[in-house]
Amino acid sequence: MNIHATTTQETPFVDMTICKQPRTEIAKKAKTRMVVESLIDQLLATRLIRNDRFFEQILYNKDIIWIQNGEVEGHLFAQANLTDQLKTKTNSFMMYMPTNPIVYEVNGEQYHLITRIDSTRAKPNLDRLSQEPNPVLSAARVNDLLCSIVIRFYETYMNDLEQIPHQDKLIAFAQQEYTQFLQAVKELNDYHFNWHPRGNGHELLLTLIDQLQILKSQPGKVVIDFTNTQGYVVVEPAYPVHQPSKKAVGAI
Repeated sequence: MNIHATTTQETPFVDMTICKQPRTEIAKKAKTRMVVESLIDQLLATRLIRNDRFFEQILYNKDIIWIQNGEVEGHLFAQANLTDQLKTKTNSFMMYMPTNPIVYEVNGEQYHLITRIDSTRAKPNLDRLSQEPNPVLSAARVNDLLCSIVIRFYETYMNDLEQIPHQDKLIAFAQQEYTQFLQAVKELNDYHFNWHPRGNGHELLLTLIDQLQILKSQPGKVVIDFTNTQGYVVVEPAYPVHQPSKKAVGAI
């Protein structure tokens, strides 16, 4: 009698790793850059989109922000060995903190988070992601940056969810929350609030972002769906969850 085993196994997708490195904050008061750092960490913690998608669509994408010096480029993230070449065009300030930088390891390679983020009263431009990107000449605009990150996260999440079967209810929920956010920001813009980061416009924008349930969720979380008679929706990741391999053992 011969005994043989056959194994059917799908090779699991190996996602990019993004790991924030330990750091002690030395600033004695709140800095504008801190809200961007906090939002990025919050979105990474959701695990709702793959890290490689988060990197290419948000962290390292010229649509979100584009810093350029000849052939050298940076975005929300810039390669650590290039950051000293990325400065503002108008006054040559470093775009990435030269001392005590905010460091993330991406597949073992170090990147720095942008820290030259302006505190002017600029409103978020909700149309910017649909326009041709241009390199920035001075500091990033905080409200514009926050909205671009949130918008692109929802767009990526909903797009990737469409590839997963039986997610119509979740997609509808995310779409509704996304649409409500855009409308609320448009209303803030129309009211002409003071958009200084210590003014009411900026604080109201942060409140709107904090109210978005998807951005505070992780796979498996049940959130209230105010638009559905069932009253809730289960948040799922926008990528297939690998199942353990199945082994079939046959005897002849």
